[in-house]
Amino acid sequence: MKFTDCINNVSTLIDLKRLANKYVFDYRRLPFDDLKQAMITTAPQYYNKDNVNAVIDTDLRLNPNPDIRTLYRVILKQVLLNKDGFSAPQKDLEDEVISYEQSVLDKENEDETFFSREDISLLSFVVNAAWENNSQISIDEENLILKIKEKLAITDEDYELVLAHNSLFPKHNNILHSRTEISDARKVLQQLGVLFVVRDSNGVDYDIVPEEIALLLREYFKIDIKQFSYSKLLESKYVKKKPYLIDILQKAGIALDKSETLDSLSYKMKRYVTAHQLIGGFSARDGLNASDLIVWCSDLGLPTSGTKNELIDRIIGYYDSIQKISVKEEDERALYFEYFEDLACRNLDKLRKQGVIEKDLDCERKFEQATNYLFEKILRTKPLMLKGTEHPDGMLSFGNKLILWDNKSKETPVSLNDHIKQFDRYIKEEEKTTAVFMVIGPSFTEDSPKECMKYSMTNDTNILLITASELKNVAEIWMEKHANDEETFPLGFFKQCGRFDISLVSFN
Repeated sequence: MKFTDCINNVSTLIDLKRLANKYVFDYRRLPFDDLKQAMITTAPQYYNKDNVNAVIDTDLRLNPNPDIRTLYRVILKQVLLNKDGFSAPQKDLEDEVISYEQSVLDKENEDETFFSREDISLLSFVVNAAWENNSQISIDEENLILKIKEKLAITDEDYELVLAHNSLFPKHNNILHSRTEISDARKVLQQLGVLFVVRDSNGVDYDIVPEEIALLLREYFKIDIKQFSYSKLLESKYVKKKPYLIDILQKAGIALDKSETLDSLSYKMKRYVTAHQLIGGFSARDGLNASDLIVWCSDLGLPTSGTKNELIDRIIGYYDSIQKISVKEEDERALYFEYFEDLACRNLDKLRKQGVIEKDLDCERKFEQATNYLFEKILRTKPLMLKGTEHPDGMLSFGNKLILWDNKSKETPVSLNDHIKQFDRYIKEEEKTTAVFMVIGPSFTEDSPKECMKYSMTNDTNILLITASELKNVAEIWMEKHANDEETFPLGFFKQCGRFDISLVSFN
């Protein structure tokens, strides 16, 4: 989300004043709308590169509160900069901060060989000496440790392991940060103008870094791709080769064991090597050659002209744009439901990029599976088993009658006239009366509703034209309203003729 959009979505005066604190003069006296306008006017100061770097180097890195000095890196670098849109619901962010801190402690307990490294052993000695006989160290002492860390080219993540090894991460005696402490850090980041709190239409508060600031933070932290996207990149056949990964890691100066596996090499790659270094290496002769990059771009449907660096940027940009969809249940159809509209309109490039389909033919089948999931799991009406070889895509009981549906996955609007004979056969082959035949597609031609009326005038069946977007909207509203009960959606609301009208549906 762009800076101006973030400002316009800040919902409380308190949050807005915290954000204005850094750059807006006399912000305390301004009313809500005037304060928003003042922040939009001063926007360039918030995403000025020198200002952002100064916030990190001075206000955060040298903050007198040790919790802030630890938490700012976790909140920004480990969580938000790895999120789609650089945002997360506040509770999710707190969960992920705590989870990340625990993962560092787990890693410290598991990896004993790590601490035998000469550079790690030296830094650990320095850290231990600084904290010896002390419950805390001064900012100057910590700053000196950080300078030694940088001189030794030790990453933030490895430094955290060193601190954990000396019982100093996340806090003294390896105590995890509380939600209250994370909330306090959030407020500091707001006051420094790098983290915004916005509220969505459902009243959920999100922590978000505006896009302009996030790109500067990525540059500061040397991040060129989300971790999830990096994992996807490492699955590509062009780099998923042990000799290739070993060569790049050795040129990066990373110590390797004889027993390295593809998984361990990929882990080290994500930890120590940027995506640009993975593909392009460390010199003009390293990494993949231009011909491989051209073929890779072609495979991804990307332009194949340009310099080697431009091709690499294009590939990384492609993978970085892949969104992570969290499906909390094992039913794979839940993932297809997330891409319901894309399956309906055959957005093949996006569906392949997100790993939803492998072949174009998968689109129709998974559109049908997503619809079955929608009725069975969300609207709580289990579809009936279909018989024979020629039948609609789905069937539901409706009293002593039936509701049938058919999915039409198309790149263009669905014309009912092209399919009415097919649907008529489905309807007339059923022993029971069909109350309504639902056609689910991306959109419909202007003449299609008239065809519905013509059919219903001579038959006992209504034909309902409903877009994937409309049906998904019905399901999501029902799911939200009835999350805590087992009520079944009243299918009678689908007993409409022509285009679907959601105003006729009651969700109570």
